Amino acid sequence: MTNVRSYTDTELIERVEGLPTFKGWKKGKYDIWVRSNEDAFDRFDDKVYSFIVHRDGDRPEFVMVCTGTTNAGAQGLKNFKKYGLKRCAILQADIIIYNSHYYRKHKNKYYAYCQAKPWPYYEDKNGDERADEFGKLVTDKIIGANSHRAGKHSTRIGGWSIACLVRNVRSKYDAWMKWMDKDKYINTCILKEF
Repeated sequence: MTNVRSYTDTELIERVEGLPTFKGWKKGKYDIWVRSNEDAFDRFDDKVYSFIVHRDGDRPEFVMVCTGTTNAGAQGLKNFKKYGLKRCAILQADIIIYNSHYYRKHKNKYYAYCQAKPWPYYEDKNGDERADEFGKLVTDKIIGANSHRAGKHSTRIGGWSIACLVRNVRSKYDAWMKWMDKDKYINTCILKEF
């Protein structure tokens, strides 16, 4: 298993600017996730790059990078029925959603950024070890696809993500939350590895 390669600020910014859902850089904070093409089963092999835009139209300024996942782990992909679900949600990539997540407690346990707007997702129903990005695309539901943390230094996704965006290193998550400084919203983008 290998993590997604490292990207330059320019590569990420230009890729986001080419998305059909991009409507300009608005003042605020951004998470740009890059989803691994390898899609290693139950492994944190994605990366998230955090940026800040100080004024509408400004070029984003890089702040930090962390490893994590944009895909479900073993529990979601293979055991979704255990959670009373008919499928595992796989968030659509190559999309940006402004004010996608807001500051509040995740599962009433600790502060994180929780889904504020519908994020299109595919319904993966086959129970195999791949996060399938095809088939029916659901566009109008909020499903609790939150942005939160795993353990101290997690290597297996397991049940940490059923459809969430999860950082797998606790110290990096804590640094990100400190930087977020309880801001009400974050803008989020998921890109396929390119």
